[in-house]
Amino acid sequence: MSQWEGFEELVKVVEVGSFSGAARSMGVSKGHISQRISQLEDRLGTRLLHRTTRKLSLTELGNLYYQRCKQIIEDLEEIEETVSEFQQRATGLLKISSPNLLGEMHIVPAIADFLKENTTLEIELNFYSRKVDLIEDAYDVAIQVGPRTDINVVNKPLASTTFILVASPRFLNQYGTPEVPQDLKHLRCLRFTEYGSSKPWKFIRGEETVSVNGLSHWHSNNGHCLLAAARDGLGLAYLPDYYLAEDMKAGRLVRVLGDWRGIERDIVAIYQQRRHLSAKVKLFVDFLQDRFHQEKPW
Repeated sequence: MSQWEGFEELVKVVEVGSFSGAARSMGVSKGHISQRISQLEDRLGTRLLHRTTRKLSLTELGNLYYQRCKQIIEDLEEIEETVSEFQQRATGLLKISSPNLLGEMHIVPAIADFLKENTTLEIELNFYSRKVDLIEDAYDVAIQVGPRTDINVVNKPLASTTFILVASPRFLNQYGTPEVPQDLKHLRCLRFTEYGSSKPWKFIRGEETVSVNGLSHWHSNNGHCLLAAARDGLGLAYLPDYYLAEDMKAGRLVRVLGDWRGIERDIVAIYQQRRHLSAKVKLFVDFLQDRFHQEKPW
């Protein structure tokens, strides 16, 4: 018999004053209550209750044992309340990963506002172009462009981003402006590479879709690098709109092939699928969804 078995039954019997009342309160039979307390007394080697046809009363040792058991039950209830309260508050360390520029320009300000409402939270934010392993790298939330296909992860869309073809005015004045996607085969393009390979640029106009591998003398796995190269007139760049908003507004970069649109991707927050999601993750993801849904920062 477990050392825990029987003490709840004893406390309930004393509180309600009878075996039958304790049985009704706990949703079990009167015989079950009687058996549990008898087993408890046998294990302890002492009588805890005086039983008569009229009433029940505690023995001296029974009273001592009852008081300690009652305190244990109260302590357990307090612990459960504390855990339940903890689950409703954003506390502890929230570890987040994000792509560099998206993180620097838009996730950092969002986190700053989130912390104003959740002052007990600690943040660790790391920037990566690669996809982090949520379990191995111990991340609570990963923000990236495009959903994950991993098993047991949740993808929460935050906003959509559209890829735009841009170039500096100097580049276009020197090399000319492409009129159709196929012209990119003869113009310098700044290509994003990942693990040594790059994907064709896709353009859509109505029902027509065209994929092009442009002429390229410049490759990088970093969007900052491609953006800087485009500003300096080194070629055409095909980047998400959140990269380009400030430079296009300032006239440092201009949109090319305006009749064609690039691919559209979701910016998503990714976290592990769990039965009981921690409050810090739920509150943070809900905050980001609400923030980006109201208006794209870029």
